[in-house]
Amino acid sequence: MKAPVISAPTGGPKRRWFKWLGAFMLLLNAGFLALLGPRALSHLEQLAQFGVGILGGLLLILSGVELPWDVGWYRLAGLGYVCLAVSFLFTGVLADNGLGWIAVNAVGALSLAFFGFDMMRGGRHFKVDADAEV
Repeated sequence: MKAPVISAPTGGPKRRWFKWLGAFMLLLNAGFLALLGPRALSHLEQLAQFGVGILGGLLLILSGVELPWDVGWYRLAGLGYVCLAVSFLFTGVLADNGLGWIAVNAVGALSLAFFGFDMMRGGRHFKVDADAEV
């Protein structure tokens, strides 16, 4: 008698979690805006940082729900990650804590952006199930 074959989980990001990540990012940005007040949007750089962060959160939420138009969910999620990477990069540059911290922040932002670009392409380096259900 042969032992049963047990298939390992496929891994990769699960589609349903992206809407929760997007909601968290929206709440985080909204919380910072509420804490800092309207003066937080007085400079163009900070307006861009919050705008790109909120756009990334919205894209991640949209990737986790069924949409009426024909666009791959993984493309929306990847673009959301790229937006979050840009927002993360703005955070490090605007803090101006020295060149070392800006370099660390840039490496983190580039890592997020690489993951996002790979997701948009369909996952050549990271496993993405393009046919995943919600």
